[in-house]
Amino acid sequence: MIYYLTHYNQQTYPFLIDYLNRNGLSASWAHTPVNHGEYVNAFLGAWNVVRRAAKGDTIITYMSSAGVLCWWISVILFKRINIIATNLALKDDSSLQTLFMTFLYRVALKSKRFTLTVTSQQYGETMQKHLHSSYKLPLLRDYGHYPGYAHDYEDKGKRIFCGGNTQRDWMSCVNLAKQMPDWRFLLVGWKNEEQIEIPKNIKRIERLPFPQFMHAVKDSTIVYVPVKWNCPAGLIVMMEAAWEGKIIVTSRNDITIEYISNERGITDNNINNVAKKINELYLNPEDCKKKVSNLQQFLTEQCSAEVYSKTISDLVTTNIKQP
Repeated sequence: MIYYLTHYNQQTYPFLIDYLNRNGLSASWAHTPVNHGEYVNAFLGAWNVVRRAAKGDTIITYMSSAGVLCWWISVILFKRINIIATNLALKDDSSLQTLFMTFLYRVALKSKRFTLTVTSQQYGETMQKHLHSSYKLPLLRDYGHYPGYAHDYEDKGKRIFCGGNTQRDWMSCVNLAKQMPDWRFLLVGWKNEEQIEIPKNIKRIERLPFPQFMHAVKDSTIVYVPVKWNCPAGLIVMMEAAWEGKIIVTSRNDITIEYISNERGITDNNINNVAKKINELYLNPEDCKKKVSNLQQFLTEQCSAEVYSKTISDLVTTNIKQP
């Protein structure tokens, strides 16, 4: 039996359950509760699904942190079950939380019953070294192909959108706005607790419901995703924006270099370079259209439901740990 532990009460990626069942792998949903605090919900979701699982069963988790929690609970309960923890997102900082999670992953990776996937090959190589793993971390790109939803590039004027959470490098947005005074910036999700003085061409909104969030994306020409750490943050926003026909501009790390290359967008950590590249690209509509089309093609080929589901299926049915 295969259990797919989703994020809270959402049925994330319903196509995955259908694919596994069609291919003779009995699969069902498991949900993380929502009526407690974040950490209690995470623990209860992992605890409940591990207790449901029998010897030899497999648990797939939407979040890698849930997967490593399931593995440790299975050890405590003396249950020999297999865990596939998808989408490793481990920050490269020195916080106590990161150090603790690093320890949990390092121990779990010594077990043949624990598999950890990554969203980019380069990030996998970096994390393999960081986590002292003798096994390659299998590549499982985020799902990001929305058939029938593609929009072509459209010039919405000199408008740049940046939205997200604490994983965004908000100061880079402020510095970029200073370099581009004739562009209008909309920042969604930044609380500005530091009380930083912001340029007049920035509008800041602390929170927007998802429909209004996506409406703001649609009203922009460029979506800027500066990620604070070397981890797969911001990919969902990038993919959503890509299908809306937006030019994607990101900071450069192990993940973004594989999704947003020079042919599919702009990746650079130097603010002066970013400003120059945006201004040059904006003056060439055909280049803008080409970058949008190239990124959509990449997502179609690399991030489809079929590719995602087949990769998961292969992880379940074969021994994927290769030295």
